[in-house]
Amino acid sequence: MSQAAPRTRHADIFVGFKPIDDLHHEFESIVDALNDPAEADYGEHLLALHEHMLRHTALEEQYMLQENYPHYTVHKHEHDRFVERVADMRRRLDAGDIDGVRHYASELMGWFAAHAQNHDAPLAAFLKGEAGGR
Repeated sequence: MSQAAPRTRHADIFVGFKPIDDLHHEFESIVDALNDPAEADYGEHLLALHEHMLRHTALEEQYMLQENYPHYTVHKHEHDRFVERVADMRRRLDAGDIDGVRHYASELMGWFAAHAQNHDAPLAAFLKGEAGGR
């Protein structure tokens, strides 16, 4: 009998800075819907994810620029890659690659948790003026 891969705890996506955590709550809801077999409208949910990520990344990048965040370039590059990946998944869905979209959706939370801990948590610390973030 095969074991299911361990699920990323959703708590791993929160960084202790309300404006970013609010975005992460919205992301969490969209990804949960993408992974819910009862929902199964990948087109609608991928569009919602794409639109959300455009707003999400723009807001984080605005904070980074306003506060002269020293890791802006690396963080923005991660955003750009992710937004392009979502756009690619939408194109793959349009081409009929349902299995590819399912796989992508199942991996999203793990990738996002790593991004949140490696990029967003230091940004949040910086924005809050904590020693570890500056």
